[in-house]
This record gives sequence, structure tokens and C-alpha cells, in this order.
Amino acid sequence: MNEPLLEVNSLTLDYHLAGKKMRALDKVSFNLEKGQVMGVAGESGCGKSTMGLAIMGLLPEIARIPRGEIIFQGDDLLRKSPGEMDKNIRGQKISMIFQNPQNALNPVFKIGTQMTDILRFQEINKKEKKSSRKKLYEMAVTQLRETGISDPGERIYNYPFEFSGGMKQRVMIAMALSSQTSLLIADEPTTALDLTIEAQILELLMKLRSKYDTSILYISHNLGVLSQISDRIMIMYAGRIFEMGPTSTVLGSPRHPYSSALLESLPGRHTKGKRLLSIPGHVPSLDQLPPGCSFHPRCPFAEDECSTRVPDLEMVSSDHWSACLLDQRRGRQKWKWT
Repeated sequence: MNEPLLEVNSLTLDYHLAGKKMRALDKVSFNLEKGQVMGVAGESGCGKSTMGLAIMGLLPEIARIPRGEIIFQGDDLLRKSPGEMDKNIRGQKISMIFQNPQNALNPVFKIGTQMTDILRFQEINKKEKKSSRKKLYEMAVTQLRETGISDPGERIYNYPFEFSGGMKQRVMIAMALSSQTSLLIADEPTTALDLTIEAQILELLMKLRSKYDTSILYISHNLGVLSQISDRIMIMYAGRIFEMGPTSTVLGSPRHPYSSALLESLPGRHTKGKRLLSIPGHVPSLDQLPPGCSFHPRCPFAEDECSTRVPDLEMVSSDHWSACLLDQRRGRQKWKWT
């Protein structure tokens, strides 16, 4: 088995705010192979974006990581200084695209200026020979063309407001892959787009993944999207991984009640006219996490033990992991929510 590109071990993260310590990630562990797409699913507030920011080293000042490792290409990113991350990792080997590209693009600079600034920065970091401004623009035009933007030689002189939402996201993908990055973290990149544009962006990501052998950590609340593009998937809840494994296995035969509930909430799994499942309650606040399994107050299958014991993530079948006490004790179960 090849050494994973990314290996996260027991990552634990706390937010310190107003005298309170709030656990946002709790013993998160997973591997990501080269060229693999790992989907990350769960409701809002489950720690998906926090995990992505932790890998990038872009956490706010109130965040603390008391334990854990983020091993990327053999090095622990948590041991690197902000300067080392800026110079050698962020935008060089690991890139990130966000849900709203408008917030990541500077409205007062043309697209070409922003793209060539990134290319120049990469040349300086790699101590490469300084390219002419014309050469940098040619490289930027090529990147825009690869992401499917028509007339890139003209559009490169436009401002961000002159692009649609889908085109802005293509620009962000071009920027992220400008250094042929090894790992791309995509945090809800298509949520703000309509279905047609979403399908185009997903197709684009898969093409670029194949071309550059880029690994992708794709964060989304949409299991339908993840079922199309992910090789493996992890289900997160209240800062912990509840289930993880090959996408076809997890979505085809979920072992955790929460995973099953998310699937039962999908419109495509119901006949027309049938009411969709709505999971009772809500994700607990970080400063009010319940004892035991954090999902037990919302779980109709919970037993007394679930309210007192925190389940570990254990392998329940080949490369299929679950953190449910009932599943681990009794074996495969069918959680009938509806």
C-alpha cells in the first residue's frame, strides 16, 4: 500500500471564546491517497470547514490544537511556522476553494492582475527565473482556458463583477491549480450555483483531477453530489467522524443511524408525494455537547448506554468504519427512520 498523501491522526481542536473551551474537532483521523477524492458530509456545525481550515493552517486566533497530527507528504503541518506554510505549502502544494468566490477575489483588480500576482509569487518561492509579464499573462490565459472560460485572452482583462458566479468559481479553480497543487480542498464550491453550472464545475474538477493527479477533499452537505465524485466518504457530526469508507459502501449500506437519516432526507430516495425525513432536533452547540454519543438526543434507536459512553470509530467491515455502539455490539442493522 502506498504512503498516503495526507494523514490526519487524532486531530483535536478547541475554540477558546468568552472564557469557554468549545471542542470543534475530536480525535479526527483519516487518510487521503494520491489522486483520490474524499467526500466530507454532515449538517452545518459538524466541523467540516474547520477541518479544512486546520489543514490549510488558516484557523482563527481563538483556535487551539492540543493534540493530533496533520501529516502531508511525510511532514507534520502543525509543526511548521506560518512563514513556512506561506512559502512552501499554501498555494504551492495545498490549495483551497470556497463556497463564495466573490469573497476570495479582489473587486478592484482585474482577473489577470490577480492571477499573475500568484504566478509571480510562486516563481519567487521556487527561486525560478523571473518570467516576463507577457509570459505570465500567457500562462494565466492557458489556465483560464483549461477551466472552460471562453475568450480567455479577453476575459483576463475583466474585473470580477463582470463574471457570473460559475465563471468566478472557474477562476478560483484556475488559481488554485496554477501550481499543479497536490491537494485541493473544496469547501461547498457549488452550493451557491444552479444545478446546470454545478454539474459543469464538478465535471471540470474531475477532469483536472485526472490531468494533474490531484487529491481532493470535497466538503459538502449534499450527499447526491458526493455520490457522483467521491471515492471515499466520511460522515461528520459535532466534530467527530461517525462513519467512513468507500462511497458505494457507506451510501449503499450505512452503518450509523445518522448516516442513514441523511440518506433518507434525500428527495431521490422517495416516491413522489411522500414526505421527506426531517431529523428531529439540531446539531448541538459546541459549548453544550451532550454526554456519551453526541447524536443520542436525536436518535430514536438510542439506549441508556448511548447517553454515557462515547463510541470510538471502529472498523465494522473491510475498510468500513462506524462509531455507533449499537452497531458495534450487534452487527449490521437496518435503521428504519421512515
